Amino acid sequence: MDNPAFKQRIACYTLISKNAGSLASANFLIVEELLKRGYEIDLYGIGNFNYPEELSDYKNLHYIPLRIAPVQYIWYFLEKLPQKGGKLYTIWAKISSAIYFNFIGKKANENHQDAKYKFTLFLGLPAFFRIKNIPSISWLQGTFQTEWESIKKLKNTIISLCGIKEYLILQAFYTYSNMVNRRIYKFTDIFICGSEWSQENLILWGLDKKNIKILPYPIDLNFFQPKSVERDNKDSKKVFLWLGRIVPRKRLDLLLEAFQELLKENYNVHLIVIGQFSYAKGYKKLIKEFEFPENLHYQENISRLDVPELMNSVDFLIQPSESENFGSSVAEALCCGVPVILGNTNGTKDFISSSSWIFKEYSVKSLKEIMQIAMDTINEKRTEISLEARTTAEKEFDIVTVVDNLENIFAEALTKLNH
Repeated sequence: MDNPAFKQRIACYTLISKNAGSLASANFLIVEELLKRGYEIDLYGIGNFNYPEELSDYKNLHYIPLRIAPVQYIWYFLEKLPQKGGKLYTIWAKISSAIYFNFIGKKANENHQDAKYKFTLFLGLPAFFRIKNIPSISWLQGTFQTEWESIKKLKNTIISLCGIKEYLILQAFYTYSNMVNRRIYKFTDIFICGSEWSQENLILWGLDKKNIKILPYPIDLNFFQPKSVERDNKDSKKVFLWLGRIVPRKRLDLLLEAFQELLKENYNVHLIVIGQFSYAKGYKKLIKEFEFPENLHYQENISRLDVPELMNSVDFLIQPSESENFGSSVAEALCCGVPVILGNTNGTKDFISSSSWIFKEYSVKSLKEIMQIAMDTINEKRTEISLEARTTAEKEFDIVTVVDNLENIFAEALTKLNH
């Protein structure tokens, strides 16, 4: 099965889509660039769920769909139930994933007999199987334990908004997840994460620093770019954007409270919040009970194709998250020349422009003050700030640069194996 026209053959598993969420679209860019560079990729998928149609013209991409009929029948049944079966749907998602992951691992090991893979590559999740005598590389979406650490830290807020039952369910879920992660991280030889902050937390988890590499996600610089937008005078309304899923550690509670304080002090500001409540859905109360509803626009989602236009219509992208591996919406905003405001445990701060802002403490006072500083500064230096944001994005998130560094990791993994 080896073809001398191609560099190396890779067994790959990833969530991939050109125009879906930030993770899936970043994975698309990575896979496409590897194909352009001549790698031969066996992309394993569950049925046709993960098939990247836009890459079908690449002869060096081999999509391997795997189906297990009984599993699919149960999915079909659940999707016919009211609300897709509710919690049964969530439980079956975990069970069926475990079944499929085991099935994919066996199939990849079988195919290796003929394909002679050089290594396995997992994009967005840790490796869930190993092929003997070849290295395994996992590019993680996030660190293993930090979601639960944040939930524990924010226990009182979660209970007040969602109830004790919800907190106990989260406790049970993440206790189980951490046990599973302890078992499966041993399938990986080299981990890739999105920031120094993530690397430090993986070391605390027990991983060896020399096996952890840092790479930012690539962003499509042609799709996300600045557009000329007419701005009013310095007294015009300043618009802040939150874009991304809503979970406790993202600190929507902190942002809304700080924003209310600005409005009480008669600042001319508006906040757009776009994101789904992944869990802890009691946090929806924060939106419903916001004191100044005319200054807040919320919607659950937006087409990815509309995101650049949205980015170019706002003054700031704000991401007050705690324990953030890499915030893709932050990178996308910088590509559009939009400055960002981040918390000090947001790993994306490694890659932001020097004219963006980081608040030091997760407090209403600290966040409000940095928003005030940002508004004062952009009034004086909007053009310079926008140019610096875009220049930073071109340096950090270009797909060619990112995959150049990824190839260095490939080479290191193969060298380690040979020694």
